[in-house]
Amino acid sequence: MSTLTMNNQGRLNLGGKRNNSLHKRKPLPTRSLSHARASGSVFSGAGRLVVRLVMTLLTLSLVAVLGVGLLYGYRVITSHPYFGLKEIQVTGNTRISRGDILKAAEVGLGLNSFEMNVSLVESRVSENPWVQSAMVRREFPNRLRITVVEKVPSFWLRQGDGLYFADAQGRVIAPMHPGESDSLPVLSVADGIDDGGAVLTGLLKKMEDRQTPFTQAQTAWMRLTSAHDVEIYLDGHGGGQGLTVQLSMDRWEVQLERLKVVWRDLMRRGEFKDAAIIAASGDKIWVKKRPENS
Repeated sequence: MSTLTMNNQGRLNLGGKRNNSLHKRKPLPTRSLSHARASGSVFSGAGRLVVRLVMTLLTLSLVAVLGVGLLYGYRVITSHPYFGLKEIQVTGNTRISRGDILKAAEVGLGLNSFEMNVSLVESRVSENPWVQSAMVRREFPNRLRITVVEKVPSFWLRQGDGLYFADAQGRVIAPMHPGESDSLPVLSVADGIDDGGAVLTGLLKKMEDRQTPFTQAQTAWMRLTSAHDVEIYLDGHGGGQGLTVQLSMDRWEVQLERLKVVWRDLMRRGEFKDAAIIAASGDKIWVKKRPENS
């Protein structure tokens, strides 16, 4: 209820209590808000799941399309005559014929460059016993280069009844075939001698560098004996009757230097032609002369 009053200035005043309940908003029930939020979360999660599913399907489709395209492109490239080999160069071969190398490599003119496995070709060529190493290089679109490094024989090696080519360490390279010939010393290795490779390599290097009074061409044969000695027979020395040089496998380098001194002394005195054997024993060098009637 309101009342009207007049103040001293003759103005009317409206009085009474305000009903504040008309200006306040009623709060929403807590249960209704929670239910609304839960419903929104469910719809939001479902939307994200759909988006992810669609993106996954699109990605898989794109990968499939690219895969098919790449496969088709590969088939076109590996079958197109533009990439067929028109030139094959083989270099570095002296003992092995070009035909044998191409046969081992299993390559030929017309083979597609992209279809060829370079590592496999190198492996096939390297299986030849005369090949030290092989390198194969493609030069697109239609050229192939095969470069080989062959093993170098240093000896004939007797094994049983056979004769084999051997390298500087005395390792077998390949058997000798009819019609093959080389001016090489014959090597014999006693049973149980497994450490002679370094001695043989060292002696050949000294000969090549002219640090020995004889050469490999003058050497008829070399032996690694069971006494752990190396014997070298020089054809044409000693007045044309040959000369045998004997060194210890354990001290051959030191003994060789002393042998060179004795060699020069025999030459200076004119007695070299009478020498049949020059051998090292420990720190000494001794000379065995030929019989006077020989």
